[in-house]
Amino acid sequence: MDIKLRTSVSAEDMDIMERINTEAIPDNERTSLYDMRSTGADIIGIYADGEPVGFLAVRIFERICYLAYFAVRRDMRSSGIGGEALRQLIDSYSGYQVIAEHEAPDSAAPDSDIRRRRKRFYLRNGFHETGWYNYYDDTEFEIVCSDSAFDDMAFGRFVAHLETFISDKIPRPYRKDRP
Repeated sequence: MDIKLRTSVSAEDMDIMERINTEAIPDNERTSLYDMRSTGADIIGIYADGEPVGFLAVRIFERICYLAYFAVRRDMRSSGIGGEALRQLIDSYSGYQVIAEHEAPDSAAPDSDIRRRRKRFYLRNGFHETGWYNYYDDTEFEIVCSDSAFDDMAFGRFVAHLETFISDKIPRPYRKDRP
């Protein structure tokens, strides 16, 4: 299977990706890809053999490439597409620290197995633990990045930048080992 990322996405493909967004991202966490794009996010299509099968929504600031949303069509998951898309994203933004978040593992959560699988997925595909977390929408998220040394100061500037144009509450990153 030939996996390619495309930064130029047709209106028809954007509609397909929006349907994948609706299918893959929980209601309380989802933002429309059209809304994301209107606030400066880049929507990158994931194509398998020329067909749109997913997307990455990224925000670029200084040397940060923040992966805000990432989804692959349900019937195409666990086929290697997502891992290849992440590797291509990291390669495309070499010189940038690619940062993502996933639901933090929590053995008490009803979806604890999925959370552990997502963490393993990111770690297996070029990301590193940072020791930093965010908490929003009643869920704790763990921050991972493509570099072994997380630039928390640059990420803090990125978060402050988001607050200048996003009306939702932007969570502040924290470490559990610090007061």
